[in-house]
Amino acid sequence: MRKEIQDLRTNARIFQLSKCTACTFTLDLPAVHFMCMHSFHQCCLGDNEKECPECAPEYRSVLETKRSLEQNAKDQDRFFQQVKNSKDGFSVIVEYFGKRVVSKTSNGTTDAFRSGSTAPSSVF
Repeated sequence: MRKEIQDLRTNARIFQLSKCTACTFTLDLPAVHFMCMHSFHQCCLGDNEKECPECAPEYRSVLETKRSLEQNAKDQDRFFQQVKNSKDGFSVIVEYFGKRVVSKTSNGTTDAFRSGSTAPSSVF
């Protein structure tokens, strides 16, 4: 994913789609091209030209999951309870790190553990 982000930042993206993703008719101007490689007639998009209608539901779901995880990370007791009650506590921790909700701070601690509490010894 990091490589793809770097590629988007440094290289041009060529859009070669010849059909509108919504209506499947030949794409003509005015057209809107999204970085996800979906293309639409402007009239097929309606009022929403800021997000791809094909990818928006999945994107919103990911954002909601991230918000939920961020909220849980702020509530350390809930985080530790999730780890403790899970059959595989490591997978819970990996999920938080994977979503970048818990990350290392400049002093070497992690955001989820920063306020001075420590993980219960039975968790790890």
